[in-house]
Amino acid sequence: MKLKSPRGLQVAVVGVGGAGNSLLSHAMSEGVNPKNCVAVNTDRNQLSESQAQNKVLLTDSVRFPAHRVAPFTQESDFTILLTGLGGATGTSAAPLIAQLNRNQVRPVVSVVALPFIHERERRFMALRGLKKMVEACDCTVIIDNAADLRHSPGSERAADETAGFAVKGLSEVVAMGKPHVSQRMLGILGLGQVATVCTAFVDSNEKIQSSVIDALRMPSANLPVTKAKGAVLLFRGVKPLSAGQAAHAYEAIASLVGHDIEFIHVSARSAEISSLSVFLTGYSYGTALGAFVDLIEGLYDMEYGIEAGSSEIGLPVRLYQMEGI
Repeated sequence: MKLKSPRGLQVAVVGVGGAGNSLLSHAMSEGVNPKNCVAVNTDRNQLSESQAQNKVLLTDSVRFPAHRVAPFTQESDFTILLTGLGGATGTSAAPLIAQLNRNQVRPVVSVVALPFIHERERRFMALRGLKKMVEACDCTVIIDNAADLRHSPGSERAADETAGFAVKGLSEVVAMGKPHVSQRMLGILGLGQVATVCTAFVDSNEKIQSSVIDALRMPSANLPVTKAKGAVLLFRGVKPLSAGQAAHAYEAIASLVGHDIEFIHVSARSAEISSLSVFLTGYSYGTALGAFVDLIEGLYDMEYGIEAGSSEIGLPVRLYQMEGI
């Protein structure tokens, strides 16, 4: 991926559909500038409640949504696209919007939310959406609502919080005015079609290793840590990480992954509680799909009273058949 300018890069953050608008709201609550945000939805009421400065109301037909979004994103150098998969608007419109925005000098990273485990039909439909998204984007970061995410006590929207942290960090780094850093970061994100993100608060910079370990214990999607090829560490705190602290963070990540990986760390100043996000990258769509199917098989087993491991056949229907359910 190439970045086209030595100046600070312009970032557009686009939320598509109800879940995408919710993720966008959390990103803005984390500090993403509403002027850089575009809310896209077929629901007029949900759209009116968005704090995004730019809004696009789609009709029931989402055949040409990308062209209506283009005026708000065409000046950007980098697009972050937020959506939920398994629903009508996000699954249909988001890949089209990504395709229009993406080219060799304007990368697109999507952050997608997968439905809860009990939303059987929506999770089946999310298979089709996930495939289209990874084909349309340079990297797709998966936030799975079935994952065990607990960033704050009593939080019921941990997946949204995770996405908010991630989007805030990505947009800050890209707009920091250091294109070579952005290029390196986007290169690591592009090591594979799919990525997962792990976030945690940091009590003290001296405890960076333990914070990284805590974060990696709760990835945003159930992808095997050992198959990661790269890691992007985004740190937010009063003081940036020193070279030594960054080295300790890498050691913690590499020890859990089990091998050397591509790595970059970026610090952004924040007067709030220190936090970090670790993007584990380099996963293929097939790896993500395998983990996704494991969850579906578990749901099928629970529904029909089949003990785990009692069948060697796997799912009773083909994946292409599940897409139509």
